[in-house]
Amino acid sequence: MFPERVSSLKTSGIRKLFEAAPRGAINLGLGEPDMQPPPEMIEALCRAVTEGHNKYGPSAGVLELREAIAEYLRRYRKDVSFENIIVTAGATEGMRIACETILGEGDEALVPNPGFIIYGPDVKLAGGEPVEYPLRRENGYLPEAEEIRSLITPRTKAIIVNSPSNPTGTVFPKETVKALCEVAREHKLYILSDEVYDGYVYEGEHWSFARFHNDTIIVQSFSKSLAATGWRIGYVATSKEIVQQLSKVQYYTLACPPTATQFAVLEGLKVLDRFQAEVLAEFRKRRELALKKLAEIPTFDTPAVSGAFYAFPKFANDISSERFALRILEAGVICAAGASFGSKGEGHLRFSYANSLENIAKGLDVVKELAARL
Repeated sequence: MFPERVSSLKTSGIRKLFEAAPRGAINLGLGEPDMQPPPEMIEALCRAVTEGHNKYGPSAGVLELREAIAEYLRRYRKDVSFENIIVTAGATEGMRIACETILGEGDEALVPNPGFIIYGPDVKLAGGEPVEYPLRRENGYLPEAEEIRSLITPRTKAIIVNSPSNPTGTVFPKETVKALCEVAREHKLYILSDEVYDGYVYEGEHWSFARFHNDTIIVQSFSKSLAATGWRIGYVATSKEIVQQLSKVQYYTLACPPTATQFAVLEGLKVLDRFQAEVLAEFRKRRELALKKLAEIPTFDTPAVSGAFYAFPKFANDISSERFALRILEAGVICAAGASFGSKGEGHLRFSYANSLENIAKGLDVVKELAARL
């Protein structure tokens, strides 16, 4: 009855557990900062609504916000202008229209396994074919350039990358970023780079792929950086030619991004660095607590986390990750099954520490007790 590209889609395992959670469950599942956006942003949203910014806007986003985003991105590249930016309804919509814009029927895109759940489906919905490349624990969950090269065929059009990574918490070092850019240049490929966690780096530095590869398409969001997940504002940054095509696809997808919230985010950009520094200091404490608690579970092997706000332990308990996550849910804690992020995620669980220190400690104590019983 339905096209295969639609009927083959799976319901998000993350959402499934979140929506099935009992009232009062401790949420270590969703990737959602638990604090509110900066007060300047909230005040700006109220002001935008009362001042009449409640109508349709340009398909590519309001000019003032596009210019402000370009100014922010000039820390990575000096040649960025508003013409390189399209404002989107979050990174999710940005990734979707990017795939629809650059992929043709039968084109291949390389996607990480484990990796965030939308990449493969977005490629399929665009008519393409996702080809998985593995991220291995023994390699620090970093992609290997030679392995990427071996997967490229004449149909390959793009490599999808994500640093800092969801679900592994890995930050790609400069050497890895440059090596992948070299592969992409050699084979004339786009790099579709999900960089929504660029403000959550605990050690080292965030290296944007746009620094080293002109055919990079950055997908970004203010959901994490300004704690505004429900506002649905993000952007795609790439060449002017691709932005022109993205704008057409966006019009037929949602007409235009929300207008009032764009003016609010414009105000938020003015305090973004200060806000992110405050949030990062708090999340650093949460990371340390989460890793300490997870290290107390004998059947868990939890690698170091250098970015984002997830821990991705591998467990030795004789149970599937989905069943394990359900058992944890029944005990009152929400987490995500590793299998939700691909076949290489089986045998893992993902815990988000975007919650209070008290809830992290309480929730992981529950997990420790359950793991001991299993």
